[in-house]
Amino acid sequence: MKMACMGILPMTLTLLLNLSSVQASVSKVPELSGYEQVGTGDLTWLGMTVYQASLYAPAGKYQPSLPHALKIEYRFSFSAAQLAERSLTEIERVHGKQDDRDLLLEQLLAVFSDVQRGDAIVGVHYPGRGASFYSKGELLGRWENAQLAERFFGIWLNADTREPRLRSQLLGSRQ
Repeated sequence: MKMACMGILPMTLTLLLNLSSVQASVSKVPELSGYEQVGTGDLTWLGMTVYQASLYAPAGKYQPSLPHALKIEYRFSFSAAQLAERSLTEIERVHGKQDDRDLLLEQLLAVFSDVQRGDAIVGVHYPGRGASFYSKGELLGRWENAQLAERFFGIWLNADTREPRLRSQLLGSRQ
């Protein structure tokens, strides 16, 4: 019994330290005061974790019509262009080919930066108004395009997402 407790204590401390570091990186974004994690999950491809996504909302209660935030912590390096292209591909997968594709790509590029392994981008969605994006607590940019913001966050939160398991984890559901 004593040995089992000795094994659980280090695991519990490690988990608490990891949770506090995740919360600390999100708390660097002033707009997220009072936000708590709703859920988290990994996107994997060929058995490798590409990124970890976490959803945050006021008091940890996600409501699609109220502000919420997604934190994506990358396990690989990507250029801003790669992130923008992939985002637009996913938007078009759900919503069809976008007539203003070049403009949308430009807007996506305006808020993305190149990321290295371990970097994170936090997007704050204001339904009906747009979104703001941060990295390392610094503002990367804002969108006034409410439709683009809704479609972008829908990559993870829309019922038609390519990754329903990840969506379920973000929403705090158990599968």
